Amino acid sequence: MINQQENGRVIVTYGRSLIALIIAQSLGTRGIDVIGCDDVNLTVLSFSKYVSKNCLYRSWQDDEEGFIEDLIEIARENKPDNDAPYLLIPSFREAKILARYKDRFDGLITVACPDFSSIDQVDHKDRFAQTVEKYDVESPKTWLVENMEDLDQVIDEVKFPVFIKPPNEVGGRGISKVENRDELSSGLEVLFKDYADQKILIQTLSKGVDYCFCGLFDHGRLVASMVYHNVRKFPAETGQGVVRETVDDSRFNELAEQLMKPLKWHGVAGIDFMWDEENIPQMIEVNARFWAGLDHSVKSNVDFPYLLYRMFVDGEVEADDDVSIGQKTSLPGLATLARVETLFKDKFHFDRLEEQWPEIKKYVGERDLGKAKSVFMDALKDTISFSEAIETYKAITREAEEVEEISYADDDPLVGLGVLFILGSLFKHGKLPPELTH
Repeated sequence: MINQQENGRVIVTYGRSLIALIIAQSLGTRGIDVIGCDDVNLTVLSFSKYVSKNCLYRSWQDDEEGFIEDLIEIARENKPDNDAPYLLIPSFREAKILARYKDRFDGLITVACPDFSSIDQVDHKDRFAQTVEKYDVESPKTWLVENMEDLDQVIDEVKFPVFIKPPNEVGGRGISKVENRDELSSGLEVLFKDYADQKILIQTLSKGVDYCFCGLFDHGRLVASMVYHNVRKFPAETGQGVVRETVDDSRFNELAEQLMKPLKWHGVAGIDFMWDEENIPQMIEVNARFWAGLDHSVKSNVDFPYLLYRMFVDGEVEADDDVSIGQKTSLPGLATLARVETLFKDKFHFDRLEEQWPEIKKYVGERDLGKAKSVFMDALKDTISFSEAIETYKAITREAEEVEEISYADDDPLVGLGVLFILGSLFKHGKLPPELTH
């Protein structure tokens, strides 16, 4: 199927992202003409051999109307002369904006994303909380508060610890865990200032670990799915997944359809769950777009970009059932850093040495170097577990050998230059771009 040549054209937005690259490579290898777009010149797609042209539009974050106007003009200028399929595929959060203005593209290009009426019921987080309650979908207990008076109405129901979350952020930004009423009040005060006139979420903690459900829906009917979880993150507590593993999705499919059927969802969705492998998985969030691990999904034998293309071109699509359960992939470089972090965090207990440091400094200040050395060596024995460290090192080395490392340039050699954008984001902002962290 990979060598099949198709007569179609696709415009892909947010061309700076690796998600856009996976879409372009999926479609481009099948002979579909791909045009990349973004509001910056230096993008990953601008270096891909599967992209025939790159166009600029105004930023959807700064000028929503200008963004739509520019995309309409780009679509008009590049419309095929024949009746070949012609699709506009969003790769990130601009999907909701394009859904809102779908009717302005009618007769010009097919916008391959869910309808705005569907997205609006799960995006933002406050709307999601109301919708899952409406359809009785298993999810964490959530309270929505807009001021301290609202908090007073619900505080007796809240059992700590809880999360507090802003309504419209990605990648964990603005989310904090609070242990008591004082922390809750002070944390909410900050969010009320930063997100004025918006409802802040107070949410109970879910048991287990996070799973990413990746699905394609045909007016609410699930036609393709796979689920992965992050074996490792970097940084470990708050970072993105850098080693991922595909798991059986049977515990998640019915729950996903329970929500998506009444929404008549038509397109892709990334749904976050928490699950302890015993109780019913709890739905945490729905994203109306492709997900950060799209590359992993394709490696697991579910080519969502092509399935999405075929569904919008043919009106329906049926996916194969041979998902590669147990497939593991890692992101080059970051996975290595995550393994090193695990080694030092779990087996080299520097916090114990830190506890003894004031006493060591005291003896050094008193010129009693013998005593200082004695305390230091005693602390060091409690700090480093060499046998455990060696076993951990062997385990993570085996993992590195068994996991397939993601390569974006196997047959697309110049895309490595597009990593300049990602590196630039790290240097400029001290963090990865948002599409890589969620």
